[in-house]
Amino acid sequence: MLENNRKSKKIRLMIIIIISFVVLSSILGMFQVSNAYSINYIQTVKSGISAFPESYQVYLRQIQAQHPKWTFDAYYTGIDWNDLVTYETDHGHNRIIKSADPLWKCSCGNIASGYACASAGIIKYYMDPRNFLDSDKKMFQFLESSYNNNYKVEVVQSIIKNSFMKGNVTFLKDGKTVTMSYAQIIMDAASKSQMSPYAIAIKILQEVGSAGSNSVTGATFTYVDGKQYSGYYNFFNYGAYDTGNAITNGLCYAKDRGWDTPYKAIVEGAVKYGADYNAKGQNTIYFTKWDVVGTKILKPGQTQTVTASNTSSNQLFRHQYMTNVQDPNSQSSRLYNTYSNNDILDEALNFVIPVYNNMPATNKLPSAIDDLPQPEGEKYYTTGTDIMVRKEPTTSGGRVDCIAARDTIVTVLERKTAYNNGLYWDKVKLANGKTGYMASKYLEPCGNDNVKKAEVIEGNKVKAIPKVSVKELANELKITNYEVTKDGVKKADTDPIGTGYKLKDKANNKEYTLIVLGDVNGDGKILANDALKVLKSSTGADSLKDIYLNAADTNKDGKVLANDALKILKYSTGAENISI
Repeated sequence: MLENNRKSKKIRLMIIIIISFVVLSSILGMFQVSNAYSINYIQTVKSGISAFPESYQVYLRQIQAQHPKWTFDAYYTGIDWNDLVTYETDHGHNRIIKSADPLWKCSCGNIASGYACASAGIIKYYMDPRNFLDSDKKMFQFLESSYNNNYKVEVVQSIIKNSFMKGNVTFLKDGKTVTMSYAQIIMDAASKSQMSPYAIAIKILQEVGSAGSNSVTGATFTYVDGKQYSGYYNFFNYGAYDTGNAITNGLCYAKDRGWDTPYKAIVEGAVKYGADYNAKGQNTIYFTKWDVVGTKILKPGQTQTVTASNTSSNQLFRHQYMTNVQDPNSQSSRLYNTYSNNDILDEALNFVIPVYNNMPATNKLPSAIDDLPQPEGEKYYTTGTDIMVRKEPTTSGGRVDCIAARDTIVTVLERKTAYNNGLYWDKVKLANGKTGYMASKYLEPCGNDNVKKAEVIEGNKVKAIPKVSVKELANELKITNYEVTKDGVKKADTDPIGTGYKLKDKANNKEYTLIVLGDVNGDGKILANDALKVLKSSTGADSLKDIYLNAADTNKDGKVLANDALKILKYSTGAENISI
């Protein structure tokens, strides 16, 4: 009888676990559906100045008066300006040189390889085409870059005459020793890639500088296999990511593709550039930075439908050549000078200029405290529970939704859009796609440096939020002489901390055990398997003890229940925040 009772208890426990897992999986499935989005935009191209909105025409008329042979195509993207701002101000892929005006840099403080995360204000300024139509020099970022037979090698030579490419280079080609001028190599690259040779030459100078860099000298570098290699070239900085050493990353990329001569690196790099960008519709400098076109080049009168999505069907906003928001304007000046210096400025040139729906009257350059950019399109989390999302920015506005849980993440489309009932109101977009208004006081930016990252608890323990680095932890606790280890192995300043790691305060001879909320297996990550482990613990199927039990209590109510598992699961999908 006793054995039968034990078996019965085990069966009941397994049923509970199975049901809980099914419920958790269902919640995850439902949540993923509610967070999935897919928006279609119909795009078309129209010719002539009269095809543009009036806010464009006033500039284009002045430009055409100076250059009568120039023509202009209006690329109607179909994209709402607020959508564009939301997608582009996500901290992911827009940067500005770190020495720039403080108002041009995002408050998140992220800096890598000399570049800072760009602020919403400076991103909006450089995305707005109208800010670059008041000068024929700035216009060249909209110059169509497709190939034709009118390009001249003499002009290419003039472009590169004061650079490292001014002369000839000798290399092996098809088993024979060949000597060619860089100008002729670029002409070959243009023909094979169907790109403008002038644009190719300027792109190379933009990427590696007039003096060149170690990316184009055949310099020695250490590959990912630990061996040293030399004799590889990368003129376009493909694969030269900011993380680690950019040049080494780029040369690793070149080695993987066999770019062991300048000819191969230039020609094959240009072919890749043409296939990856020009052939897919991104046929201007502007479009290679701002991915707002579809998958092909449209001619006037043609249309196409493109999709913005967080699934594999996405066709917009991510396929960009450069991260620096100023890069198109810099390249534009070089391209203009090339045409001007070679007396081809007044030839028949065509410019393709994007138009967005619901554009604001202006997007000014952030340069004074009154122009401090508001964090539009940035992620915020809620600081309270049962917060009403309303149709209008007032307490009497109709209800759109109700956010029941603290730390729910929303996208702020417009900060402090109104002041009513003694409250500022933000326009927000929820994970389910609904938009409305919330009181500003209930929202905190996810990247706010003022958010508490860690605190000492119970004497020798430190509790921290997820994704805190070793350096950030030390700064938060005001410890200057420190060491963080995992299983005796020292962690770098940039490494994220995890539950069970040790922090040594060398100055005060103290050691702390770290607890990262949500990290219940001590790997420094917060994933769905952490949520499942917490769920099992809440049903008695698994056992969490001591610091791992502390890490599981994400809602800080002193209990470890299924709602803690749900919170971890939502955090892992980006739908909720975890705070101290």
